[in-house]
Amino acid sequence: MSDPIRDLENLMHEGIDVNPLPASEVRRRGTRLRRRNNALIGAGALAVALVVATPIAVVAGGGDHADDVPVAPSPSPSRTADVGWRQTIPGSSDDFDLTALPDSATFRFTVRPLPVVDDLTLCGSPTFSTGAPTGPDAPVAPAVDVLGAAHGEAGTDGNAGRTLALYRDDRVAAKVLDAVRHGVEACPTDPNGKGAPLVYAAVDTGLPVDESFVFTQQAQMDKDLLADLTVFQVARVGNAIYLATDHTSAGGAQVVDAEVRRLAEWSAPVLSDMCIFAAEPCRSPSDGSSASASPVIGEGAVSAIPADFPLDWNIAAPEGPLDGPSAKAEGVPAPDLCGRSPWPAADTVERLAVTSTMPQFRESRELVTFARTDDATATLAQIREAVQGCPVIPGDKATDDKLVDVQPVDDADLGGADDSVTFSIVYREGLGGGIFQFARVGRAVYGTYVEGEYARDSIGQAVTGLSGKTKSIVTQMCLWTEQGC
Repeated sequence: MSDPIRDLENLMHEGIDVNPLPASEVRRRGTRLRRRNNALIGAGALAVALVVATPIAVVAGGGDHADDVPVAPSPSPSRTADVGWRQTIPGSSDDFDLTALPDSATFRFTVRPLPVVDDLTLCGSPTFSTGAPTGPDAPVAPAVDVLGAAHGEAGTDGNAGRTLALYRDDRVAAKVLDAVRHGVEACPTDPNGKGAPLVYAAVDTGLPVDESFVFTQQAQMDKDLLADLTVFQVARVGNAIYLATDHTSAGGAQVVDAEVRRLAEWSAPVLSDMCIFAAEPCRSPSDGSSASASPVIGEGAVSAIPADFPLDWNIAAPEGPLDGPSAKAEGVPAPDLCGRSPWPAADTVERLAVTSTMPQFRESRELVTFARTDDATATLAQIREAVQGCPVIPGDKATDDKLVDVQPVDDADLGGADDSVTFSIVYREGLGGGIFQFARVGRAVYGTYVEGEYARDSIGQAVTGLSGKTKSIVTQMCLWTEQGC
């Protein structure tokens, strides 16, 4: 197996075709780099303090033992020689916001001109740095531009950090991510020397980007006790690397699972906008027009569901095997609304579904496409009509009644869906019920359902969490709009 650090060193000397910059642009970037270097000198002590105080976050899987979790190989990056890779990070005025969070978030990030998550060293070996190499084994891939964002004090419970780094091209960025993966593989336990040993483990999860790696760092307090968890996301889109961390003083498998999911939800808005760094960039959010990524398909036909559509992204981890995603997997159940069931939809062209189950909980998702926009529109109208016509599902006695409530979720909260319906069905008394959510984007309808021990007076929080997940899927459904992606 080749050493990605050595490969990275070789890459820096191979030479590639580049488009020369105008002299004015060279001078402008030189001035910018000099300012950044001066700032780095002044903030050196702070950067070291952050690295020491904040555990090197890495996202682990469901187990407490690093060597129990397999590390997935990274895909080989495909590089287009004539791609004009971005060399600067757009500012907030350009509608790229490194501090972006879901609308349900109760805190905010603060932008920093320097990387917040930087200079990772595992088992004494440099694993990641946005700066120039400092030794023979250091990653040789200085970033051409960096930006950071932070929340809370480093090392404190609930603190989080983000760094976005741009590299010369996608090959360099891919090597940087490989170096992080290699560092974790080579260092399941770090003796540390300054306290409890640090345990690293990869998390078997994916993000909606070109490639990603999630891992965790925990302190081994004793044989059966892990604490001081930091979750780390490393995601690549084109020549951009995004690093995000989330820290808590607790540890263990259940805490890992919760923090990994929380960090994924927090990062979703930023990961969605990182498509501007891709080889074929998406339109900027401020740009009202953009060419479709695929030819516009007229009424009477519809684009196929891609084989890699991320329908299972961030779905609840099942107790057993995950059912799907596939065309035959179990999806959103048919709601019985006073004898009327508006789902499954009629006249669909294609279907993709996935379901995760565990004791007293279920999460299902289903994506269907239509040949005509009117058919997709009618599906949402039929669901809304059935819900409005059935406020109560009678039980054998009044206490067994189920109450049907429309939940106040705006289309904008779901990533700009064309239309949406969200409703809950729970018992009048006691616990038990579920939430249905349907969103239309062009000629496609996405449905999701969660079932658990819900009560009517506390279901709002579950609706908010479900809406955040739906937003992540809806933003991927531009393929079925008239404009395309």
